[in-house]
Amino acid sequence: MRIPKYWAHGKYLLRDKYSFFAWRWSDTSLAEAQQLANDKAREIALKFQNGQRLDRYTYDRNPIREEIIRAIKNDSGKELGILTRNTYGALVLNAASAMFIDIDFPEKNSLANGIGKLFGNKAPSPEQVHLQHVEQWSQKNPAWGLRVYRTFGGLRCLVTNEIFDPTQESSLAVLRELKSDPLYITLCKQQESFRARLTPKPWRCGIHNPPSRYPWDDLRQEQVYRQWENKYNQTSARFATCRLVKQIGRDETHPDVEPILRLHDDMSCAVDNRNLA
Repeated sequence: MRIPKYWAHGKYLLRDKYSFFAWRWSDTSLAEAQQLANDKAREIALKFQNGQRLDRYTYDRNPIREEIIRAIKNDSGKELGILTRNTYGALVLNAASAMFIDIDFPEKNSLANGIGKLFGNKAPSPEQVHLQHVEQWSQKNPAWGLRVYRTFGGLRCLVTNEIFDPTQESSLAVLRELKSDPLYITLCKQQESFRARLTPKPWRCGIHNPPSRYPWDDLRQEQVYRQWENKYNQTSARFATCRLVKQIGRDETHPDVEPILRLHDDMSCAVDNRNLA
C-alpha cells in the first residue's frame, strides 16, 4: 500500500520575490520528508527560472496525503489495511488485498423519465440495473463470493473469498467488468490498495468541510480541526455509509478478508433505517 507515514511542506524563495512550494513524503522520518520537500521546491523554482516545463501534481501520480489513524493486522502481525482520514474528514479503509468495487449510478435523466411516464413505461431503477449486472457476472464466475452494499450514489461490492493485487491487470479487469468508477480503478492501481469510505460525507450530514487539511501548520490549527472532527463524529453518527443488499455466490470468507469485512460492516453498514450519506 502506498500510504506514507510522514508528510512535509517545502518552500523555496527565488530572488526574494517568488515563492515555490512542494509536498513530499517519507516512510522513514519527518526530517527526510522535509528535506525532500525543500529539495523539490528548489527544483521547481530553478525550472521556472530556466523556462522549463513544470511538473503537474495529480492524485494518480503521487500518494494521497491523508492522516493515518491505525493499521489493521491479522493475528500474526501481517498488515491487511490502513485506516486513514481523507481530505474532507471521512474515514477511509485502505485494503491491501481485499477487493472493494465502487459502482456509481449515472445521474438521473429527468427527460428520459418523463418520456417513460408519458408512454406508461416504468424504467428499472439504477440499483436494479447494476445489481442485475453484478448477478449476471457472478453467474459467470460462480467460484467467487460477493457482498453487495447500497451506498448513497451507487453500489459497493466486496469479494469475500479471494484476495487480489490491486496493481495487477487481472484485478483491474475485474473492476472494469463490474463497471467500477474509472477514477477509482486508477486510484487503486496508483495507491496500491482498494479503498472504501467508512463514514459519511460531511455535506450530506449538513456539516461544512473541515477548516484545514493534514498535516497541520501548528498545534492551534490542529486543535481547530479536532473541534470540527468532534462535531462531525457526533452528527455523522446519525447516518450510515452503506446498507447490505445481499450476498452473492460462495458464502465463504478468506482469512485476510475477514478482519477487513468485520471492520467495514461495524463502521459503515446500517442495521436500522438511518439515511445513507
